[in-house]
Amino acid sequence: MSSVHAEEAIAVNTNSATIEIEQDGIGSSETQWTMGLGLGAFNYQYYPGAKESRQIFLPAPYFTYRSPRFEVDRGIKSFIYNSEVIIIDISADFGLPVNSDDTIARKGMPDLDFALQFGPSFEFLLNDKRKNYFDARFEIPVRVAFTVDFGNMQNIGYLLEPRFTFAHRRTSETGLSHKATMGLKFATRDYHAYYYDVAAEFVTPVRPEYKSEAGFGGSFINYRISYKTSDFIYWAFVRYQSLRGAEFEDSPLVVQNDYYFFGAGFAWIFASSL
Repeated sequence: MSSVHAEEAIAVNTNSATIEIEQDGIGSSETQWTMGLGLGAFNYQYYPGAKESRQIFLPAPYFTYRSPRFEVDRGIKSFIYNSEVIIIDISADFGLPVNSDDTIARKGMPDLDFALQFGPSFEFLLNDKRKNYFDARFEIPVRVAFTVDFGNMQNIGYLLEPRFTFAHRRTSETGLSHKATMGLKFATRDYHAYYYDVAAEFVTPVRPEYKSEAGFGGSFINYRISYKTSDFIYWAFVRYQSLRGAEFEDSPLVVQNDYYFFGAGFAWIFASSL
């Protein structure tokens, strides 16, 4: 999964895939906010390793709030520590629930609940952040993961996601911005087990018992692009994740090693502080 941080817009995650559309990186000492309404179209596989995919349209309210020390956007961001070289922020992510009977590999197994991740992100700036039209960073989000079902929360493990990010930001209130992210995934055994273990009671002739291990969880690369006018934001993204070499690659719940996530949409901004 990917951390929820930075500026403009929409984040949707389905068990390891996040969509992030970004706003300008222009620094400001003033409080800024925007309100609007957006619509996105998405195509994604139910979980990394699943064969089945799903297409959805999601209308969603659009709200951002940014101050020198606090930000609400694709999540909640607090500038815990900020220097010329190192930034410490809050990192969050989530995974959508899955009805196991909608998949071949998990059919008859327990459903996957809504999952929430939360923790700090240690970010190292690789260029001069005052040149805010381009931003290069090495980031290390560290998160604890929980499942949420009718108010009940259960800890399902911990994640580490080292990655490089390269962002070209808008130099004005309108225009084009885009961002590429590439990185690796690592998690505890409990986290891998939640998605990829097969207990004895769910064994079938084609689904043997399986127990996951902690460690490497795959690699990924994301690319997103957005164009902003005075009233609208248009965006698109693509995400690819490879499970080759993952500790759970041999799980019978991993039907294929390549995972893709696509999306496109827009948001209409009907009120702002600018």
